[in-house]
Amino acid sequence: MTEKSAEVPKRLFIDDSARDPSSKIWYALPGGFFDVPVDALDPEPGSEREAHLDQALALVLDLAPGDRRDRYAGALRDVRFMAGQMRSEGIIGCSLGMHHADDGSSAPSVLTVALRDIEWAPAKVTAVRAVSLRESAENVALLTLPGSRPAAISDTLITMPALEGVPGHEVYQCNLYIPAPSGAQLGVLTLSTTAVASRKHYRELMEGIAHTVSFHDPLPEIERTARGDATDGPGANDIASDFG
Repeated sequence: MTEKSAEVPKRLFIDDSARDPSSKIWYALPGGFFDVPVDALDPEPGSEREAHLDQALALVLDLAPGDRRDRYAGALRDVRFMAGQMRSEGIIGCSLGMHHADDGSSAPSVLTVALRDIEWAPAKVTAVRAVSLRESAENVALLTLPGSRPAAISDTLITMPALEGVPGHEVYQCNLYIPAPSGAQLGVLTLSTTAVASRKHYRELMEGIAHTVSFHDPLPEIERTARGDATDGPGANDIASDFG
């Protein structure tokens, strides 16, 4: 990530989901990430939302070329299946990223956010325990987040086996483990990408995201800062600066 001079204005865009009163975790993402509506892709059977999804998917299939319709239908089924799997694993947020790699090519990525209920333990113990239980975790480090909160980060390369029509390839995966102040929940943020040559940049990006994670609504403090009101808490510029 490139370093920005102090003269460059920093802008923070607040997604509508941040104002959802049912939210349990807040975090900021740099540009290039787009939210995937996991709940909308895995609606309750027989619900109005499911009927709307079926209508939308039918429109997509109607637009597909005749010789590719079966392929489109299979891909849409896979998307619905993956959304169901993510929800069953406690994932409450998913974003797709598209950035430029060092060689100028496109670098796609997927970032998921899960919030898990855990047995109470001191926050630092929870962070260390979570990262140590991760299979094949490498480059493990502890982080100190705003408010002296502890977190852990690790990353690794995973070799994906070859599938029909898709050759085997490596995937870079970076994991953040951030205990909630209550000690009874653990935030797990995972970024996966095939752009393994850019792993250093993605790890730095994840560390920047870690510094924006909050388990209470940070918007009042951010909006006071944006208005120029005095506050001792983190503000919009503090969050923006975490991304360099």
